Amino acid sequence: MAAPKSRRQLVTLLLLALATLAALAWLGWRIGGAPSQQAVTARPALWHASRDGREIWLFGTIHAVPKGEQWLSPAITQAAQQSDVLLLEVTGLDVERASRAVFERLGKGERLPPIAQRLAPEDAAQFQVLEGRHELHGLQSYDSWAAALLINAAAASDLSLSAEDGGEAVLTRLFEQAGKPVRGLETIEGQLGLFDRLPPEDHRQLLTQSVREADQAPTLYRQLHDAWARGDIATLEKQFLKPLQRAPGLRLTLLDTRNRDWTRAIDTQARRDGGTLFVAVGAGHLVGEGSVQSRLARLGWRIERRQ
Repeated sequence: MAAPKSRRQLVTLLLLALATLAALAWLGWRIGGAPSQQAVTARPALWHASRDGREIWLFGTIHAVPKGEQWLSPAITQAAQQSDVLLLEVTGLDVERASRAVFERLGKGERLPPIAQRLAPEDAAQFQVLEGRHELHGLQSYDSWAAALLINAAAASDLSLSAEDGGEAVLTRLFEQAGKPVRGLETIEGQLGLFDRLPPEDHRQLLTQSVREADQAPTLYRQLHDAWARGDIATLEKQFLKPLQRAPGLRLTLLDTRNRDWTRAIDTQARRDGGTLFVAVGAGHLVGEGSVQSRLARLGWRIERRQ
């Protein structure tokens, strides 16, 4: 059994995969149909930024929510209606979900050892259990980071989650129906490339984590979802940032560098093009001192939380 310190770090890796990348939204989440008409049940956090007559809305998403969940509150709806452009982490997920072309190209390798040989004996035994339970045959040809994402997705496949009811999909439909542009801050290849370029030790950690945490996927997801739905930024910050103090390389790659680059792009677009931007990115990017809104504040934007 892993030591407590390692355990907390591994849990964080799963939370990062769930909330800072759109990857799992198309790697295996159960996709729902049209949203139901039940009452709004969530109040996730929403911020407003203003500077020199320019406006930006900032909304933190999780990429898949319980099927039919209504989180599009009056405040978020009004902000979206007042905005001229939607900025997401990435666009084109529907095409990639159907083909998985980029994932297959980056995620597959040659002459790879069997998954079991990449794991400690006790983890290899657990993988064999998961392989039978979730029909995970065929993972041997994937690099460890890609196999880890597929295992995580399979572990969450019984949660009745829906990417179609998640932030990116709902907001995209809202903006497209209004004839407004939807743009991406990154590409799908760039997002998955973040995993691909991690050092081998991080690849092994991701694979080990995916096996050890598979049975806890419902609990871990519920913790993440409930904090997000309450707009509980303190809890989200604790979940994401505190354990990453022991993994500075991962934090730099998956959070800090991206937050810096996104902030520059958002600031430039807002000041250059005018109009109002609605920015929807993973909730992990909107917590802590290095968050997008904190970086915008350092550039002179006035930040107010509106929900």
